[in-house]
Amino acid sequence: LREECGVSGWTLLQFLGDAVLVPAGAPHQVQTLTGTISVEQRFLSPESSARLRELGTDPAGTTGQLRAQLDGMIFSAVREALGVLRGGP
Repeated sequence: LREECGVSGWTLLQFLGDAVLVPAGAPHQVQTLTGTISVEQRFLSPESSARLRELGTDPAGTTGQLRAQLDGMIFSAVREALGVLRGGP
């Protein structure tokens, strides 16, 4: 990838209690050396929500999960705006 796209890879060794944050949209690969429990959360930030409509659907349902988060963000924003218009907090 370095020669073709200028992308460098990273290798890290994760120990018990360590957490690794992979930025949204960053491709990554995981190789486990022992039995592992993986916890993953797909998070849609307001800053990247506009990019969601550019994405197609994928077999893993990632875009569906993110679209559901976007729906929740829109609902919360509208609810907050209505509260302000009605003179609430």
